[in-house]
Amino acid sequence: MPFDRELIEAKLALNLIESADMPSIAWDAWEAGLDGPGTTQLGALERPTYFEVSDVLPRVMREFGLSQISREDAALRLAKRMVKEILDSGNDPLQRLRDFQRLWIKAGYPHEITALGTLYDDVWIAEATGQSETEIRESVISTLKNFL
Repeated sequence: MPFDRELIEAKLALNLIESADMPSIAWDAWEAGLDGPGTTQLGALERPTYFEVSDVLPRVMREFGLSQISREDAALRLAKRMVKEILDSGNDPLQRLRDFQRLWIKAGYPHEITALGTLYDDVWIAEATGQSETEIRESVISTLKNFL
């Protein structure tokens, strides 16, 4: 995966990167031309623990030029990426509703993504009131487009 500062910042803010996956971030950074003592230390870890990663992470963040962002900003950043991916790919948005809900919950229910975080419930209500799947899908797509 290419090195993506914005994505890494967002995932770090929401604790969405497992300790065992952290060395691969160093490897991606090397491929992007980034290096430093922290990067080398992180990249050399084999099945790192939370504590091993937390010891080196502040130095790695400085070396990568990463900022600490709020959970709300992280959720908004990830939600926008998810929406763009769905709309650009043409994939069925109904298959990703739980992903939006999980992100909303993980981020602490930020107001900025409430419309996405509650889509699963909205769809459930729409089904219960007899709306067709086509109508529901069109409504979800409209919500996604309006979000951007």
